[in-house]
Parts: sequence; C-alpha cells; structure tokens
Amino acid sequence: MKSVWIFSLLILGISTSWSQNEQTGVLEAPLNEDRFLVEFNNDSWLGYPESVTLRPYSPGIGAFITYDYQLSKSPISLVWGYGFSSHNVHHDGIFTPDSLLGKSYTRLTGNIPGFNPQKNKHSASYIEVPFAIRLRTKGDNKFKLYLGAKVGYLVNIHSKTIDDAGKRKFYGLDNVMPYRYGLVARVGFNMVAVSGFYSLTPLLKEGKGDEFYPISIGLTFFLL
Repeated sequence: MKSVWIFSLLILGISTSWSQNEQTGVLEAPLNEDRFLVEFNNDSWLGYPESVTLRPYSPGIGAFITYDYQLSKSPISLVWGYGFSSHNVHHDGIFTPDSLLGKSYTRLTGNIPGFNPQKNKHSASYIEVPFAIRLRTKGDNKFKLYLGAKVGYLVNIHSKTIDDAGKRKFYGLDNVMPYRYGLVARVGFNMVAVSGFYSLTPLLKEGKGDEFYPISIGLTFFLL
C-alpha cells in the first residue's frame, strides 16, 4: 500500500510540472482536465470456490495520469494513460499446490481445519495502461462517462496472514497470470464518479489453477 501512495505522489508531481510547463509554452496538451485520477475500490473475485468466504469489504486503491484527445468540438474524446493499482482481497482460504494429470495446479481452498485467521489478505499490484472513450459535458455540473479497458503487468503479489501462529507474509504465487486486461467504466459528475473494473483474465493461468476473476467497484476522484 505504501508503494501506491509513493507512486501517486510521483504522478501528482509529474502532472503539476506539466501544467507549469504549459503555462510557459514549453509543452502543450489537448485538454487540461481530469488528468490525475485516484480510485478507492472494494475488490473481490468472481467465480471463486464455494468453500471460500470473502470479507464483504476489501479496500483497494489505484492512481492514474491520463491524457485525452478531443474529437473536433464534440464532448467526446479518446483517452489513454498510465498508472498503478493494488487489488486486495480478504478471504479465509489458502492457495495450495495440487496435481492434476501430472501438471502443476494451484487451488484456492477454504474450510481448512485448524485455520481460523483474524486476517488473511491477498494483494496483487499492477502497472497499468488504460484506454477509454470519454463523454464530458460542459457547464457547472459536468456529466462524465468513461467506457474502456486497461492492460496491466503484475509487479508484486503476496499474502498476509494473522492467526494464532502470529503474523506471516508470503511472496509469490504459483501459476499466477503475469498480466491482466479487462473492462473499465466510470460515470459521475464534476470531481467524483462511480467506477467499476472486470478482469477478462483469471488470476491464475488457464488450466493451471482454479478459475476466478478479479473485479472492483468503487469511487474515482478527479484531482487535476
């Protein structure tokens, strides 16, 4: 989580510097709105094993800097950018290796006797590139609609467990997908929007692990 905040401050510094340069005529950008986005999400998985229970709220975060290219004088623009997100899911299961037809296979198993964690969090962090079509109206109350996708590369994955044996942290996960891509949508007014993400790739490699998909629902704040 600390790395996300550091990355967010770095993006904010880059964006502020860009804005100052624009005022001196050094750099120019098509539009000077909604460049720096911060997301606060409730993360989850879709299609996870029935033996596993997820906590109702699992906070995740993301930060992005974006650029848009307006289509003539219309309220529609094309958007791209880059950023960083942390997808966190609290659950009561354990990722365990299994053997399926002689191949390496990773299962997510719940209801394990003797395993009653006070905290059991899975975290995956990605560097991501979003693309979208954006509708943004004019006026004091600006309606904003984003429809698009994003592609991410996994840079860190770990789990943190707190139980009767103490606090433990495990890095890495067998058969995890090293990348992800999925659909993104945002709808809102002015500086706030409801946002959602649905991964089209499972967390684990196809045929080498239980098949379930990361999803996120939350709020996006447009800071610059």
